[in-house]
Amino acid sequence: MDEAGLIEWLRFARDDLEVAGMLLTMHSRKIEIICYHCAQSAEKYLKAALFFDELPIPRIHNLLTLADIVGGRHPEVLEMGRSLADLQPYAVVVRYPLELSVAAGDEELAFNAASRIAERMEVLFGAPRGTRRS
Repeated sequence: MDEAGLIEWLRFARDDLEVAGMLLTMHSRKIEIICYHCAQSAEKYLKAALFFDELPIPRIHNLLTLADIVGGRHPEVLEMGRSLADLQPYAVVVRYPLELSVAAGDEELAFNAASRIAERMEVLFGAPRGTRRS
């Protein structure tokens, strides 16, 4: 396994979650953008697991499908189903006008779901040295 490649996948996943967290601190919250970055973080964590296992990385955005693939080797990922399902609407649809309505509070729920996923995925990887953020 190419550790440098895994570090990049994890960096992207962490960056999406970090950006969502920063956007949460803004006075005028951009709910759709926060939710999107939360879903992106989860997607990149799942694709990092595929990279880690040296499996093909499909160009899809369905978090539950990705979890099913990853869950074949890491059953603990399937336990995140509720959090992944909560984020799924934000994976693509939220990026287009009039496709999905969001309400105040959705961004905090999405961030909490993405944070739970990040915590569990970091444990799965054992966070390669030099990659975990404090």
